[in-house]
Amino acid sequence: MKDTAKVISIVFHPLLIPTFGFLILFNSGTYLSYLDFDFKKMIFIIVVLSTCLIPLSLIPFFLYQKMIFSIHLLDNRERFVPLGVTLLLYFFCYFLLRRVPIPPVYHAFCFASIITVALALVITLRWKISLHMVGLGGLAGLIVFITFSMQTNLEFYLIMVIFAAGLAGTSRLMLEAHKPLQVYAGFILGVITIPLVMWFY
Repeated sequence: MKDTAKVISIVFHPLLIPTFGFLILFNSGTYLSYLDFDFKKMIFIIVVLSTCLIPLSLIPFFLYQKMIFSIHLLDNRERFVPLGVTLLLYFFCYFLLRRVPIPPVYHAFCFASIITVALALVITLRWKISLHMVGLGGLAGLIVFITFSMQTNLEFYLIMVIFAAGLAGTSRLMLEAHKPLQVYAGFILGVITIPLVMWFY
């Protein structure tokens, strides 16, 4: 069961969440879906590189420099540097997307992700909140925002994300990476922050 929990933790890794979010926007059934394919490809490449591949490629460097001692970041103090670098890369992603003529919703989601990561970073200074659940909560928050702001039915996506959050949360508990409160708090942080920031963007 622990091997299964590890696989689930990898599949729903926080670094993959922005990519999932933009894929949902691309396939939301709203005007956002009719974005030119070349723009979608450009956005996808920017997001994957700056929010996933580059942060992942830096992990060996962090290990070599003894900034972290495990790829699992078991101690919340180990999370500070990777989270800080990830936050800077999210800013870089936002900076690039702002120069692409696309609907503001895409910019809003990226900016809301920056705020969410920044809040998680501040909390991490004192407490080990579940980053997996922050990400999945944020994904659920994105779907809720799109559903109500654009009057579209994304029920299927919402059910899938909630199911994924249940799997990921259970996996984190099984691996003893977090306590229940850290899991619940992570989801709540994401599900509230993303739609709230997007609404005021």
